Amino acid sequence: MELGSHYYAVLALCRFLGLKKDMAYKIAYSSQMVDDALIERLIFKKKAKAVRFHIFNKQIGLDHCATCPKIMTIWSYNHAKMMRTLVPFHFVPSCLGNTYSRRIRTSLDSPILKKLIDSALESKDPYHLGIILHVLGDAHAHQGFSGVVSRGNRIRKLRLDLDTISGKGDCFLAKLIARYPKLHSRTLARILPMYSHSRVGTLPDLPSAEWSYEYDIASKNPLPKFKATGPISNPKRYIQAFQEFIELIQKFIDLRPELERDKIYDLQEVGFFDQLVKNIPRDEIGASWSEYLVKYGLFEKHDSRLIYDKHAWLRSAFKNYKTRMNAKTIPAKVIPVSNFARSHWYQFYLAQREYKKTYDRLIAKCDLKRKTPSHRIKI
Repeated sequence: MELGSHYYAVLALCRFLGLKKDMAYKIAYSSQMVDDALIERLIFKKKAKAVRFHIFNKQIGLDHCATCPKIMTIWSYNHAKMMRTLVPFHFVPSCLGNTYSRRIRTSLDSPILKKLIDSALESKDPYHLGIILHVLGDAHAHQGFSGVVSRGNRIRKLRLDLDTISGKGDCFLAKLIARYPKLHSRTLARILPMYSHSRVGTLPDLPSAEWSYEYDIASKNPLPKFKATGPISNPKRYIQAFQEFIELIQKFIDLRPELERDKIYDLQEVGFFDQLVKNIPRDEIGASWSEYLVKYGLFEKHDSRLIYDKHAWLRSAFKNYKTRMNAKTIPAKVIPVSNFARSHWYQFYLAQREYKKTYDRLIAKCDLKRKTPSHRIKI
């Protein structure tokens, strides 16, 4: 999924279900933040109160801050980093099947995914809820692919309806892969490893796309054996995902009876699902959703939350934060604000560490490389 789904659609959905603006913002921003938390480690210039730090060679800071790796090339691909960040947050393994390439593939039937959802609800934490909405959304969008280099990510005979895609960049990449596969194999395919959905471009993350392909199922045989996916309708996938979001947010609300509520809307009457899967170019997503949110009175016209700013939480958490710091793997000498422990960024950090702790415990029981049939494994 992309910005329109992870942030704006979640923001609208939370408001339509009666959550106040601040609570809806925490959940929606946390959902999108999973894609934008690229900093791996922070080195502090001075301590902050009520914060449990890590120590690195007599320096203090926070480790494991990233929930998404930067784009990997064949020269920079790092399997351990993929298993640490990309797989847990964007490609939850199915743990189903008797081979590694099948068990590492993302599937909605993953027993791990169900346990992660239960854990997020038990936390009653809006930041944790936003994270699991991202994870679940990506499980719908990325199903069939894995976050590491795997034969299961090898595809051929990509077919798509170009009328369901907008935007110069997305259209160009889709045409290149579908119409000129040999040219693609000699250019981009030589730069990007066969991980995630790199072989089908941005198609899984476009809510309006209609497409299909064949993928390699011969995990042990040295010769490829391809199987057709059949027609893939992203609108159906995204609508199904958000129907599950509705259930999760409603359960969260039920677990927090003290929360104040606003007006509850009928999603069909406000055309929410039509807006969700509308064919919109990426550079127009923010404007389209902002207009929609204002139209139904969910936010005021000049509310800053109508424009997603990936630096907002970092900027409010550190006195000396500069935009260029987000491009660094390990920024040094950062200065936390006086109430850093209560900042959105730190609360999100604590939530993602709790999520990852649960994930690590569950994945250890699964043991992706074992050959035990999936039905004999208890998570």
